Amino acid sequence: MGAAVTRVLEGTLGPADKAASDYRLLPFTVPAGTTRIDVHYEYSQAMSAADTTGQGNVLDIGLFDPRGGRFMGRGFRGWSGSARSSFFVSLPQATPGYLPGPIQAGKWRVLLGLYRIAAQGCRYRVVVTLTRGEAGGAGGGRRMAAPPAPLSPAAPRWYRGDLHCHSHHSDASGSLADLAAAARSRGLDFLALTDHNTVSQNLQMAREAGPDLLLIPGEEITTYYGHANLWGLREWVDFRCREAGTMNRIVARAHSQGALFSVNHPKEGGPAWEYEGVTGFDCVEVWQGPWELSNHQSLAWWDGLLQQGRRVAAVGGSDKHQPPWPEQASSHRLGNPTTWVYAERLSSADVLRGIREGRAFISSDVDGPRLQLTAMVEGRPEASMGEVLTVSPGMSLSLGCRVQGARGDVLRLITGGQVQGRAEVEAEDFSQEWILTVSSQSYFRAEVVQASEASGTNPAVAPSAPVLKALTNPIYLRLKA
Repeated sequence: MGAAVTRVLEGTLGPADKAASDYRLLPFTVPAGTTRIDVHYEYSQAMSAADTTGQGNVLDIGLFDPRGGRFMGRGFRGWSGSARSSFFVSLPQATPGYLPGPIQAGKWRVLLGLYRIAAQGCRYRVVVTLTRGEAGGAGGGRRMAAPPAPLSPAAPRWYRGDLHCHSHHSDASGSLADLAAAARSRGLDFLALTDHNTVSQNLQMAREAGPDLLLIPGEEITTYYGHANLWGLREWVDFRCREAGTMNRIVARAHSQGALFSVNHPKEGGPAWEYEGVTGFDCVEVWQGPWELSNHQSLAWWDGLLQQGRRVAAVGGSDKHQPPWPEQASSHRLGNPTTWVYAERLSSADVLRGIREGRAFISSDVDGPRLQLTAMVEGRPEASMGEVLTVSPGMSLSLGCRVQGARGDVLRLITGGQVQGRAEVEAEDFSQEWILTVSSQSYFRAEVVQASEASGTNPAVAPSAPVLKALTNPIYLRLKA
């Protein structure tokens, strides 16, 4: 390593600073010839971000290069939240969560995220070490290449995957290789890479994917007022947002890349989604991790959207923070829950198209119950999950549901937030038909619940909320004019 110089950035932040902005940019100048930047930071009364009861400070950290740190700017070089106290960037390499690439001369900026600021304030000290010398290596790119498409022929079928997970590119201890090994051990077909506020994991996915495992480039937009997953990204999307107008811009930026935007775990401790007025999202994560983790609240939130006439797909994700592989036995693994998607082939474009169109259901595990819901008119199949069926008032409608792997549980048909039909699942491969008369514009979805807890009439409100084993997306009814 060559000669090094040090810059020290320090100061104090108080509640008024947090009220004014959730983020603080700290500029420093990088001279020509610098080949590596190391950053270390510390602050007073530091506490864990996972501690919701303590009184202290949590400062997150990231980095922008001379292309600028403005919102939606091009200068993003990485983010680690409060998971790391130190990181580096250079041309050939960078700490996970950060992007390798040229070290341009000019004004760089450390980004501090003011997650929690105690009443007595927060003193911070950031030490930046700039090293001169030979750069070495060709370096990693800052833009993501097109997502690799496993070489699979057209094979329309149900594919199973997990849409929410983390590696050491954010706040888990396992690498991307560990995640891929865990996914293969669980028999998953696809896995979305959703590390917090960064895309460095997506730069490495080509070497871990293969014909047996599709890796989908993603990012979890992790704000202090709610989280969202983006799938199918081509480049980083900004997360610095505290109100609905800005979040709408984030949704639009994701869509401009052809990506899907999914509201994550809108429930107590999720954290909840506080961006009222944001309407352009494609999906809702109604099931995050084991069902018992207050997922009935997320289900109720999504079902409320359906009752308002919204057409929004339901998805699930484990939110697994992967440890090194092989991992110790755990009740929470990748695929808890599993999202099943009907796609033409195992490719990012086809899987995301299936999700966007609602051709998906959620099951408690990789081997949990499987559900298919079909609407028939005069004995002819007319619509399946995610589709819209236009009907006339008074028309007779048949809803058929096939359930596999749920013997002894209870199948329920839901519309308008209420249980419309109920049947005990009497076989491993079970079918149920309900004949209904159309009276209004509505939706129908199906779910499998534990038999001992299936007596409640409202499927999404505690304490009557049962334990779900599987859940479909709806079929939507629209009335003819």
